Amino acid sequence: MGPAISDYMRTLSFVLILFLSAVAASASEIDNAAAAVTGTEASFTQRFTPKGFTRSQVESGSVIFGTLPMMRWTYTKPEEKVFVFDGTNSWFYVAADKQVTVASIDDRRRSELPFLLIGDPAARERLFEVRESGNVITLQPKTASSAIRNVRLTIAPNTHLIQQLEYSDREGNRTVFDFSGYQRRAVTPDLFRFTPPAGVQVVNAQ
Repeated sequence: MGPAISDYMRTLSFVLILFLSAVAASASEIDNAAAAVTGTEASFTQRFTPKGFTRSQVESGSVIFGTLPMMRWTYTKPEEKVFVFDGTNSWFYVAADKQVTVASIDDRRRSELPFLLIGDPAARERLFEVRESGNVITLQPKTASSAIRNVRLTIAPNTHLIQQLEYSDREGNRTVFDFSGYQRRAVTPDLFRFTPPAGVQVVNAQ
């Protein structure tokens, strides 16, 4: 697996975790969080700390939320990257590599990605133990085979906007996303599709 594909998979993993968090919360939290972030743009800082290390890899940029699960992530530091998800297809573009990785979520993958089962309480109860304490939601997978070890989602109590999402994976790596500066903005379906620039290599993820 090349660096771009690996980076793509890690970014996709975050997207999955974000929705796992939303799906596993109570119905009121799903409704409030989904309504709050839809049609907004926010700044984010991502800190990835590999297992056994204390120094984090830090990236930052902005994210646009459409009607969930549509999202567009634009990384500006330390390098330019774009991740777009329209709910069915995803595009991950790395400007320096002149490459975009494209993936589609077929029926087989849908069965493996419970975050797509929004509105399915039975699936949520089957997959996670959920604990809520004030504005903090903690999720613990019920199966040891899960790729995620734990998830913690912090939501602003007054606005219901996501302030922070933190998770650890099965290998012991830790990722933290902090969100700030939410602003309302108009969104259209075109924002959640990606047209590769001329001369960019297109790679289909397997």
